[in-house]
Amino acid sequence: MEIYPEQQNGCLPEQLTQPEETSLFPMTRRDAAFAVGGLIISVFTAIYGVFGGFALGYTVSAAAMFILFAVYFAKGGKAQAFPILCGLLALANTAVFLCTTNGSVRFFGFLVTIALSLTCFDGLAAGGTTGNRQTVHLFCKAIATIGHIGVTLRSVFTDRTGHKKVVGKALLGLAGAVPVLIVVVPLLVSSDDAFRGMVDRMFADTGKTLVKANFGVVLAMFAVSYGFSLKTGRTVQQKKGTFGGMENVYILSFLTAISLCYLLYLFSQLAYFFSAFKGFLPEGGITYAQYARKGFFEMCTIAVINLAIVFVALFLAKKQNGKACHGIRLLATFIAVFTLVIIATAISKMVLYIDTYGMTVRRLTTSAFMVFLAVVFASVILRIYFLKINIVKTALLTAGCIVLLLGVINVNRVCAEYNYRSYLNGNLKNIDVEAIYDLGDEGIPYITQLAADEDPVVAGAAKQYLARACLRDYFENMSASPSVTVEKLQKNEKDKEFSKFNLPRAAAYESLYRYVEEHPEFATKCRSYLKNN
Repeated sequence: MEIYPEQQNGCLPEQLTQPEETSLFPMTRRDAAFAVGGLIISVFTAIYGVFGGFALGYTVSAAAMFILFAVYFAKGGKAQAFPILCGLLALANTAVFLCTTNGSVRFFGFLVTIALSLTCFDGLAAGGTTGNRQTVHLFCKAIATIGHIGVTLRSVFTDRTGHKKVVGKALLGLAGAVPVLIVVVPLLVSSDDAFRGMVDRMFADTGKTLVKANFGVVLAMFAVSYGFSLKTGRTVQQKKGTFGGMENVYILSFLTAISLCYLLYLFSQLAYFFSAFKGFLPEGGITYAQYARKGFFEMCTIAVINLAIVFVALFLAKKQNGKACHGIRLLATFIAVFTLVIIATAISKMVLYIDTYGMTVRRLTTSAFMVFLAVVFASVILRIYFLKINIVKTALLTAGCIVLLLGVINVNRVCAEYNYRSYLNGNLKNIDVEAIYDLGDEGIPYITQLAADEDPVVAGAAKQYLARACLRDYFENMSASPSVTVEKLQKNEKDKEFSKFNLPRAAAYESLYRYVEEHPEFATKCRSYLKNN
């Protein structure tokens, strides 16, 4: 939400213009090494990261790709603090894929890591950004570099005269070695069993591996094109148009009407909203669940609408020295503060909901989203009075910190432990064993604990899910086994590849092995428990 001082003289928001650049990129040994490194890491990322389940393989590949770009863009001069902070946060967020199996957290971790990395790279190569629009513009620059893929390929393989470079000649040499390898490799395989086993593992599912590798090549073309374009400054430029803003009276009347509506609504619903802080429900027979859910969806809708209202109002208003008139700023502030009240009330309702019904991943993540919205609106209020406040940067850093926190503390494990402890303490009268198991790897250690519960119903349900884990979900070739042993389970583990390793899954396997070892009666009755499931 950048408000440029030039708007008072009639300026439109920037329009993106793509410079007509078709000449080859100047190539040095550093550029060639970057291109080769980008290809290798991209193929590794595709095979072991993206198609490897976004676990250890993606953590390693994402960190390697970040380091490659950071070294390539690094300059001798002093870098700005914000790009460095974004880079460190992006690098830290790669650990999310190792620490949690929660799909939503990993998805947003993926998006946040890319956004923070692009911000860091732009700062290292182009000197960073100052305003909100410039921060948004750096993502437009990244997308626009797709148009330079053709020039990038020609720059890597040929020089300005059309002759092949060393890279192109090396690739032709590798292609010439293929026919020889086709003859030699089978001979080596037939001569040694150890080599045969290694080749079998390397080329298992060759067709699928080639498809993954091709995806990596496509990823490499974009990555290298982005690197070359940003390093040479061959990116889309910003161009300002002419727009002086609307008459302030229109915006004032609009904001006044909205503010009066919110003020009346706040007074009419005062007891309803603030009862959340007192721990009791409004009259009318509404349940805790309905009360909390209704407050959350009210908050989401109002927050999004209010953010759009404040943004559009400040953008369209005529300004002096980059600031809107006092009336518009006061009304915009009221709307933002009103939204913060709604957010605070919704958070208190969610706490009430969790205390009564227990914690779930969705309840925890939505609470984190509320905190994110609160920080954004706090920055909006500051931005109204202090033009140096960058809302986009604030939102980006906040999102990075929240996603990192959710990943490192592992929301699935937190929910499982909270419900388990609440059940043991008597705060929860019942515990949903199926819900604990549905948390995935993080729920297994608590399922093993519940299998020894004093309540036979809870213990029986836990043993059923442990049998399901042993005979179906976590191991192969076990469904027909009359009994289970630690040796059999270790032999038939699923997803043994290093790329699919993560800490919660390792803890889940360890818990299963320990339970089977300590409870031999379960090992012999495992199939009977599964039949009851």
